[in-house]
Amino acid sequence: MKSGKMILIESKQKRILDGGRGHYVGSKDQKGHHWGVCIILAIFYILQRPTPINKELEAMVYTVNQEEYETSIVIDGSIKKELFTEEASFVGYFKIESYPKSYYAGTTAKIDWHSDVAQNIRFMCAGTISSLDIDRVEIDRTMDNIKIILRDGTIVSTKKEDAPNELGASFFE
Repeated sequence: MKSGKMILIESKQKRILDGGRGHYVGSKDQKGHHWGVCIILAIFYILQRPTPINKELEAMVYTVNQEEYETSIVIDGSIKKELFTEEASFVGYFKIESYPKSYYAGTTAKIDWHSDVAQNIRFMCAGTISSLDIDRVEIDRTMDNIKIILRDGTIVSTKKEDAPNELGASFFE
């Protein structure tokens, strides 16, 4: 047999002989299997793709000095849900109008949902990562119901039920 000539041998799988080196070419069953794997990977990619979110919510600010005033929360970013877990995360612009630290130039926020009761928020600006003065957050995964408690006791909330009672304590603390 001359070097460089190809000889095809038919069997369950086709095998190409090329100068002593063998290369396998898959059968039709194997090619169908490859397409199935590609389709499954495409579905996983689509499910893992971040969902854009852009909204502005009206909220109330309740201070420890019994002051109340309106503010707004502007959200512009994307939410990515992890497959097979409760975890999800938001990355983007999270501006609390009455809280300037949340929207310095170039500031972005990252919110992680580890479960419905375990969440955290971090702000990133100029290479630093901080929770700012935020003590606790309660944000649903649609980002429609938001409650943020600052370290000084101030509450920023989109729900009227979060207003402090006459004793100055939040109903949810």
